[in-house]
Amino acid sequence: MTDSNYKLFESLKHSSQIFQNEEVFEPSFIPECLLHRETELKTLVQHFKPIINRKPTALGTHVIIQGSVGLGKTTIVKQFGSTLEQYCREKQGEDIAQILFFYLNCRRQRSWSILFTTILRQLVPAFPVRGFSAAELLTYMCSIMKERNQKLLLCLDEIDYLVSKAQGQDILYALIRNNEGYLHENNSPLSLILITRSRQLYTYLDSALYSSLSKRMIIFHPYNATQLYDILLARAKNGLNLSTYSNEILKEIAIIAHTSGDARYALELLWRAAKVADSEHSKEILFEHVRKAQVSSFPIKQSLITDLPLHQKIVLFSITSILKRQNDTMYAFTGDVKRKYEKTCQNTGVSPRKQTQFWVYLQELHKIGLIKLEVINRHKKGKSLGRTGKVSISDLPVNELVEYLQKIIPEL
Repeated sequence: MTDSNYKLFESLKHSSQIFQNEEVFEPSFIPECLLHRETELKTLVQHFKPIINRKPTALGTHVIIQGSVGLGKTTIVKQFGSTLEQYCREKQGEDIAQILFFYLNCRRQRSWSILFTTILRQLVPAFPVRGFSAAELLTYMCSIMKERNQKLLLCLDEIDYLVSKAQGQDILYALIRNNEGYLHENNSPLSLILITRSRQLYTYLDSALYSSLSKRMIIFHPYNATQLYDILLARAKNGLNLSTYSNEILKEIAIIAHTSGDARYALELLWRAAKVADSEHSKEILFEHVRKAQVSSFPIKQSLITDLPLHQKIVLFSITSILKRQNDTMYAFTGDVKRKYEKTCQNTGVSPRKQTQFWVYLQELHKIGLIKLEVINRHKKGKSLGRTGKVSISDLPVNELVEYLQKIIPEL
């Protein structure tokens, strides 16, 4: 090892001048108090009050939470669920229901069978991984909870992933209507919290499902600049050394992020600015560090892209490549994207999917907010050319997206 390389490793031993506790900037970090979401938390508690207090007429409760990225939906639900589970455990012996809380992200689970098996493997460690349908797994899960005289509060984040097809709706309907089997016992073992990013979820639901879910909805609105500043200040006090940041720096970051109201982006921007300051051995975060952080940061969680299936990554790469090349337009037609997708698949040795599946990929990328998909009528010289799709990416840096996708798709 050369002296210069050795010095690089030696530099890791030196403590940071900027960070006091870098973990508070991790996406998985849950603060003790989530600022400016007190109303939403109180509403959530009120919805589940009958279940907790064992009201004689209480069946399962189903709540849907809607709001875009970075608005605290997941953090509030995790905070609520873990606190509720602890409260019920401490009150054991009193007339309080014993509730187990499970949080699962549907984008990662991919199917109802995998989701239910994940829960059952925690309830019954020796439970077989394969061999049961989703409906059978649901029935068995509910019977276990009933035998143990426990209730299950199941949070399904990004529920859109599992209900875009008829089969997914059937299982969700079974989850919601599960209560009917316990009408005479007043002892439904299952309650739900469903998290979605947009109201587009309802376009996949039939009237019966829509009626059941729309009764209890909590909408998370974007944070304003003042609220983002408060969130940044609280996290800075816990994560950064004193005198390494100023109120002016935090206000600047809040102003940058307030157009989307996304606290996650604001916190990532502060973290990146702190990393830049640290790498330059600065004793404080300067405005120049914020500017450099802005250039290097994504206004979304990068794992959202990393976790995509291969073909969705290739479709996204095809879209961004076209938009990068066409500087004079903000959108691409789906026909052009399809041709680029097929060419990219051929170049990488991957078999391209048919038109129907390609369209599903576009819809799924739209659902999670990575692209905007719109169906339009095309005309030329007054003559209709039929309907086509138009794809745009307005909130993400296209050049950086192309480079990032090239790094995470080994075949490119």
